[in-house]
Amino acid sequence: MNGLTIEEVEHVADLANLVLTEEEKQKFSRQLNDILDDIDKISSVNIKEENKPVIAPTNNHDQYHEDETEKSLTMEEIMKNANKTSGDYITVPGALDD
Repeated sequence: MNGLTIEEVEHVADLANLVLTEEEKQKFSRQLNDILDDIDKISSVNIKEENKPVIAPTNNHDQYHEDETEKSLTMEEIMKNANKTSGDYITVPGALDD
């Protein structure tokens, strides 16, 4: 693919309502041409249609494990660490309270 000319860069800048200096035009021309070269490289890769697309990088599907129970804290252990309680509940300031 042929590279973008300065005139084409100016046209794109005009479409985007951008005012570019001569230095910026040169810089963007090089950058856009580098991007177009990369696209050409990607497009030139030979991909056989019989290859299935890769959806995930692993084949670990539906791996389940048995649940394991552990000892939990008692209500007394939980409540002794709370600043404020009300019955069996821990009270906290409301989000909209002053």
